[in-house]
Amino acid sequence: MLTLKCTKKAQDFIGLDKNDLDATEKEMDQSVMGGWYVNVFLVDRRKCLIFMNERSLVSFIIFGARKDNSKKDSIPELFLRGIVQLLVLEDFPPAHINRLVEDCVDYRFAKTDSRKVLGNLNDLVATYEHMIWYEGGLKHCNLDEILYRVNRTPQRNLNWGYSIDMARELLSANAT
Repeated sequence: MLTLKCTKKAQDFIGLDKNDLDATEKEMDQSVMGGWYVNVFLVDRRKCLIFMNERSLVSFIIFGARKDNSKKDSIPELFLRGIVQLLVLEDFPPAHINRLVEDCVDYRFAKTDSRKVLGNLNDLVATYEHMIWYEGGLKHCNLDEILYRVNRTPQRNLNWGYSIDMARELLSANAT
């Protein structure tokens, strides 16, 4: 089951209320990669959704999100499109991608539950903003290259390993 742990800003943007949020405990999340943190930020006057895995810290963004196409029923679909695109870009084996997609058939929303992971998410937001602006904004930047570089930035919480390598490890260990 896909667990999307939304910041308060993301909850407001998506239109979630308290009844839409599950009381999540870390033990409840039995998915392949664990939960995914979701936040909203603004770049080039466009709203962007950022998704970051809580175990591997691998992340991707979806830009141009609008309230009318970012309802609670469409967010899991946006997530699936984004994660599949990232995994294909990173040459993950189809079996690993399929395993993750199967795991995301059911979904739920929850509150964020780790300040440490939330700190990583905020750092990634700042990194994405900086890289997009450095390359001239959304019209001129190469988002694939930015995703590639961000997911290959050494992470202290991963013993200075790369997010993409940890994601590869999680998916290969759980592939059937």
